Amino acid sequence: MVTDNAAALPSAWQAEFEASGVFASVELPVLIGGQLYTEDEADMLSSLVIALAEGRSVTTSRPAPGQLRKIYEAFQAAGFEAIVSVHLSAELSGTLGAARIARQDIGIPVRLVDTHSAALGQGLGVRAAVQAALAGQGIDDVAAAASAAASDAQVLIQVNSLETLRRGGRINPTSAMLGTMLQIKPLLSLHEGKIVTVERPVSAIKARGRFMTLVGDALAHSEASTPVLCIHHVSDPHGAREIGETLVDRYRPDAQLILSELPAVLSAHVGLGTKAAIVEGPTSRPIAHGNRAAPAES
Repeated sequence: MVTDNAAALPSAWQAEFEASGVFASVELPVLIGGQLYTEDEADMLSSLVIALAEGRSVTTSRPAPGQLRKIYEAFQAAGFEAIVSVHLSAELSGTLGAARIARQDIGIPVRLVDTHSAALGQGLGVRAAVQAALAGQGIDDVAAAASAAASDAQVLIQVNSLETLRRGGRINPTSAMLGTMLQIKPLLSLHEGKIVTVERPVSAIKARGRFMTLVGDALAHSEASTPVLCIHHVSDPHGAREIGETLVDRYRPDAQLILSELPAVLSAHVGLGTKAAIVEGPTSRPIAHGNRAAPAES
């Protein structure tokens, strides 16, 4: 089981997966002011926060295919019969493309899974895949478990400014300009791997209220027995804790609350002040559809 660090795995999960012997993760690089950083470097977070605050260029890149190839080759050499490689949405990153190149000429099957998600939405898919692999399931079932868990996960993002998204090419310049002029604080989600707008509140107070309602409703109606609620933040752990504890107390006291810094490779595109909620699903109140049931397929 292979993934990338955009999955935002809690340290306890990561340690458990690595100890199992069936798991590896590749770092996604971040370029800050011309200097290359990876998530595990001590001064990366402070450098990122300063750069975002100053409006300096922060860019991200897919991993080199050679990095993934080394991981695949190591699993092959260890005697594994197949690999499932679970990654950040291909609509947001070229990581899946790097994996496609890396798996060429590997002597065992390498199944690629586009989670169509990010952060712990992707991470829930990774957890499901590891659990399936440890249970002895085959490559098809492991890949299906990852896809289902990531697809069921609900994602809501509250950004403080559209400027960082615009600079990163994640939204078009016209939308960013109008949003800034009208002081819109959009609530965003992921649908089929793409960033979509759920609602367009006109103030930070209204955005916070709708964020809490949308996430809380999805959490309250989650079909998971003890659902995970993860609140990601960009350098605001106290704000994330307040949001998370309020949601759990108000909507689902049995939920497992996880508080986590948003991975740098994602923070670089959403900017300071961002909060993102991940709710383990499935739920009858999907966030991407404004807590309404998803439209029936025609």
